[in-house]
Amino acid sequence: MVNITPAPGPVSEAVIAKVAAARETFRLRHGVQLVQGADEGDILKYARGGIYGFTYAPQTLDCGLFTKNPYLSFEMHKLADNAIKLLIVVSPEMKEKIETATGLVEIEIYPDAYRSASELIALPWETVRHLKAPNRDEGNKIKGFYQPE
Repeated sequence: MVNITPAPGPVSEAVIAKVAAARETFRLRHGVQLVQGADEGDILKYARGGIYGFTYAPQTLDCGLFTKNPYLSFEMHKLADNAIKLLIVVSPEMKEKIETATGLVEIEIYPDAYRSASELIALPWETVRHLKAPNRDEGNKIKGFYQPE
């Protein structure tokens, strides 16, 4: 049995609401609808465009996208043009590091607000490198690298 440790302190309702609103904004901007029916569970790299869903394995395009958003799963979007976006929550400092990167930078990402991670961003999947498996004891944190396009 996997033991997923909750945040060490409660995340404020304002941060939770901000992240939820940002998710809706990205869904509208990306023109995606929740994966459903026969499309649910399809391997992301083969799935049709225009959908989004949830996975515990955002480090691979061989993951399936699912309708349910279980605790600490990552949201991924597959746009109509088949571009893939990974929605992540990062600290304000990490967001600035990503936005100002000119080369390869180490990143620490979360599926939802956790500790100081309060900023939702959508990264093109092809810009992330060497993502490790999620760390279940730290808010499902994933470490890896970001390489701007």
